Amino acid sequence: MPLVCPRCRASLVASSGIGAIVCHSCGAEYSTVDGVPVLVTALSAQHEHQRGYFDAEFGAFEAYRVDNWRRSFNDRIFRALRLDPRSGPYLDVGVGGSGATVIEAARIGVESTGCDLSVTGVVSAARFARAERVSDLAAFVVCAAEALPFPDGSFGAASAVAVLEHLDDDEPAVRELARVVRPGGRVWVTVPHAYRLMPPFVWPAYFVHDRRIGHKRHYDTPRLRTLFSRHGLELIEAQYTGHPVKIAQYATTLLAGRARIDWSRLWWRLERADLRAVRRPFWALQLSGLFARL
Repeated sequence: MPLVCPRCRASLVASSGIGAIVCHSCGAEYSTVDGVPVLVTALSAQHEHQRGYFDAEFGAFEAYRVDNWRRSFNDRIFRALRLDPRSGPYLDVGVGGSGATVIEAARIGVESTGCDLSVTGVVSAARFARAERVSDLAAFVVCAAEALPFPDGSFGAASAVAVLEHLDDDEPAVRELARVVRPGGRVWVTVPHAYRLMPPFVWPAYFVHDRRIGHKRHYDTPRLRTLFSRHGLELIEAQYTGHPVKIAQYATTLLAGRARIDWSRLWWRLERADLRAVRRPFWALQLSGLFARL
């Protein structure tokens, strides 16, 4: 995937002499870490907080694994995006430290790119892709969601899970998603649901979670639809997950881990129960939107 300067969007050139990536248009120079381009400009205080928080989390990843929750998420995303080698290339914004969306997409033959603000996370994801022998189809870049270093219309599909709520301003990130996806392409986004539509008994814990992890906002469907429509992305479908049955599922996961018991069958039974209510917005913790680029 060709890369462009996040400042001026001119093409970038690797300079072996100084070990950097150079923009000959605006003169910007960018570094690499373990072969991963680090294409970021000035970072805000929120960016710095998020990078520090997630660097610490992703730094603990030692081996590649696709947990049940990630497998379920990937199945939903890939199905909604109609992801296959003909629909790609595919971009995941906020790929995290496992790189599972990109690695699993590459495994089914889709040219895929993952980006994230966390250097630790992206380097970890690239390492896992090499270990899983999919690095010929999986690329990784460090960048901000508000300034994606890709040419216009580079991707046939994109996703951004748990990204928009972390940003000081979500508008530039949505504008960038729309810019890099070609007309007719699909975009999947997952965000925290509006408080008034979540179960009241989770409000205190979720409020603490928001402050700890750096969430700036929650969304309902009209807000998400309006935000994306301003940038030529039309809402095709809204899905609602994280109903109260997920609390039982979470407790099952904790107990299974402590008791070292494989409770996968029960986990998937509870997951299917949650997904049967995917059209019901009330008492759901997560909102996912599937959009088409006009």
